[in-house]
Amino acid sequence: MESTRIACLLMVLVFVACAPDRAISAEDAAPRSSLDEAGDDPERVEGSALRPMDPQLRRVVQAGREQSPSFRAIVDRLAATDVVVYVQCARRRSHLEGELQYMGTVGGIRYVLVRLSWQLTTSRKIAILGHELQHALEIAERSAIVDSTTLARAYEQFGVARRAGSRVDFDTAAAIGTGRTIWREVTLRADGD
Repeated sequence: MESTRIACLLMVLVFVACAPDRAISAEDAAPRSSLDEAGDDPERVEGSALRPMDPQLRRVVQAGREQSPSFRAIVDRLAATDVVVYVQCARRRSHLEGELQYMGTVGGIRYVLVRLSWQLTTSRKIAILGHELQHALEIAERSAIVDSTTLARAYEQFGVARRAGSRVDFDTAAAIGTGRTIWREVTLRADGD
């Protein structure tokens, strides 16, 4: 049992990797309903649960909503949940183009951080973000996921694990399919323009 507990603590998921470059404090994560309702939150994408952390990512989200019906549907579905998604670009140290990290729960709201690789094209960022947003929906659909440990336990049940040394990455067929669908929608639109 102790080895399982240690393994859980050492597990690094596709969604649980390293601390963000810009830490999200409890104050940052706390619900800001008066700002959200008024649309005055500078990080918030209007009408959604997304919080891109820089202007370039706001443009990526906007392009995704415009170019992909599937991306737009995921963003709309997330808006009706208790999950808020911060989005950040970062230099990736591994082969991963994106990952999702569980940040915490404050006031009944669950917060996650999606990190995307800087070097991706806009179309690829949209597809990878869509893939990670599907994971956020998977979390939203499971009220038992309230921290990194319960996230790992849940993904052991319905995800696919890939081991790379001491690292364990999880994924789901739904997220893989969502990313591929969004990629097709975005690239077909680009080819058709």
